[in-house]
Amino acid sequence: MEKKYTTITVVSSDDAESRYLTIPSVHVKRWKMYATVFIIFISACLLSVILLSIGIISSGMEIGRLNTSVIKLKNDVKLIDSLNIRNKVGNIEKNINDINRYLFDRGVFRNNSAGGPADSSAKIDLSIYDYYDKHTEILLKSIKITPVGVPFTGELKSDYGYRNNPFSGRGSEFHKGIDIKGSTGDPVKCTASGIVEKAEYEGGYGKSVVIKHASGYITIFGHLSAYGVKPGQEVKAGDVIGYIGSTGRSTGPHLHYEIHKEETDVNPQNFLTLK
Repeated sequence: MEKKYTTITVVSSDDAESRYLTIPSVHVKRWKMYATVFIIFISACLLSVILLSIGIISSGMEIGRLNTSVIKLKNDVKLIDSLNIRNKVGNIEKNINDINRYLFDRGVFRNNSAGGPADSSAKIDLSIYDYYDKHTEILLKSIKITPVGVPFTGELKSDYGYRNNPFSGRGSEFHKGIDIKGSTGDPVKCTASGIVEKAEYEGGYGKSVVIKHASGYITIFGHLSAYGVKPGQEVKAGDVIGYIGSTGRSTGPHLHYEIHKEETDVNPQNFLTLK
């Protein structure tokens, strides 16, 4: 079928030469359809842009509301924490007052007047607080010279008490301390203030450090690879006194830790945490 063409003449307004554009006649007949499709396409694009803009604005507003809610929740938490703290302080004050009254009733605090029961409603003498201040200082000093906590954070491999022979596997033996697994060179820390009594090779203990504490306790750290202190040196809790090794009677790198009281070994596990 022979195609038909339509010639469009483009006439210039400034007397320039006219131009001619020849296109298939079928496109001329379909111009309304093309125009409609173009308008629909542009409209769809505009609608998408509008909807996207609305979505972005809505999301921004929602984020703003969420931020406001988070701030309010944080303020609520602070208020709750504050109320909890006030309640705890109130409980502490009540307990102290109850203790004071109990001590008065038991005759722990007496004034110079004689006779008659203690008046629990009377104003408490400030000397009571001096008493508490003095005894809390004593308690703090006692804690500092008592071996508490772990000398090294590692896996507990052997408990205090009777155990199977770790070398032959036959028979049993009494283990005077606990064994904490580690790697050679890991630092070992003192568990209380004291004086280093020994830092030397001691038979099955290998390289070991012995610390004497004013509380009457003695701590022993065995199988060390190297020393971190010298005899006669003053140490406090947290000081590095040596390094984990496998010297002496040992099956691998670990710390052997003992606590003695009045020259008698006690279970170190009772001192690892405050119960």
